Amino acid sequence: MLQHTRRVAASVLFGVTLLYYASNSSVPDNFKHHVYVADAWLHGRLWVAGYPEHYHDWITFAGKTHSPFGPTPAMLLVPFVWWWGTTFNMKVISLVVGGANAMLCWLLLTRLKVQPRYAALGTLVFAFGTVNWFSAIVGTTWFLAHFCVELFLLLALLEVFGRGRGILVGLLAGFAVLARLNVLTALAGILLLLIDRHAARTGLRRFADARALRHALLFGVGVAIPLSIELALNYARFGNPFETGYAIAAQPYLATRSYGWYDWRYLPRHLHVLFFAGWQYTEGAPFLKPSPEGLSVIFTSPVLLYAFAAPWRDSRVRLLWLTVTLTLGALFPYFFQGEVQFGYRYLLDALPYLIILCVMGMVGRPRRTLLLVVTLSMLSNALGVYWEKKFGW
Repeated sequence: MLQHTRRVAASVLFGVTLLYYASNSSVPDNFKHHVYVADAWLHGRLWVAGYPEHYHDWITFAGKTHSPFGPTPAMLLVPFVWWWGTTFNMKVISLVVGGANAMLCWLLLTRLKVQPRYAALGTLVFAFGTVNWFSAIVGTTWFLAHFCVELFLLLALLEVFGRGRGILVGLLAGFAVLARLNVLTALAGILLLLIDRHAARTGLRRFADARALRHALLFGVGVAIPLSIELALNYARFGNPFETGYAIAAQPYLATRSYGWYDWRYLPRHLHVLFFAGWQYTEGAPFLKPSPEGLSVIFTSPVLLYAFAAPWRDSRVRLLWLTVTLTLGALFPYFFQGEVQFGYRYLLDALPYLIILCVMGMVGRPRRTLLLVVTLSMLSNALGVYWEKKFGW
């Protein structure tokens, strides 16, 4: 059984990676900030050098150029940059991590004891029925960060629903935070899932269970390890452990924003892109064109709406929805909606939880309708891939 699982997992990894590559085999090499960060570390520096002049979103502090982006992607790139230098094509890693995330999705659904056909369908949706497909072939700095979030959150969830070792769950979730800091708000939901996994009591009393609380304490220790890396990097670069540089990088964009960097009055714009933004029509085939600002999830991935059908009586469902809410709660007040993108790329930060809810909601639904919605989701994202190649996004 274990050997069969390994064979299937390897097949998913290889198959999805190959199909992602075939979708954009030219693999253009551009906007790879993380490569230059990894190169700086390998040369004993915390500031970057030698990058193309057209790269934006760097920041300057005390006469040195720094990256405001989380360090996790650069950490993954260190061995490749050590071997190939800054000529290394970062998009290759994007394709492979995308395939690895699909493999982890399948393993996670299998661990949750989902029926094999639903686990396979959920993995297919994850890889090709969501903006993961578009994001994989773009593979630039911003999209690789999302993929690193998915990678470490999927690993954390695999551990939550496996042996549930608190320190390992915390460590993995912490490295997801180091990819994109907004994921920090979701840690409370992951912690509650971990407590729920270990608690012997029922109802609210399970959150005061001694065995579960011990794992919660270890979770905190695990999270503290990667967060201490972030704090140390910030202090070494800026003299302030809580200064990531991201707010500084946002300053040029804030000139056209009415409410500053973070304000709940940006919520309507996010909701518009997430739920209501539609296709634009063109005269030539395929007669549809997405706005670079984004496209509603109803058009890109209607299959994800099955998440609302997940059984609410299951405590895991309630906690997963809480974690999704905490994730989006950190994104909706942000001044930016993710442009240039196909769909709403910020949803990727919540996709590891949403895919579980989606598959739980699929179980027992009419087969023909389900397959139709899955097919529509995949066709829509195939169009997104087409437009990425046409526009060079």
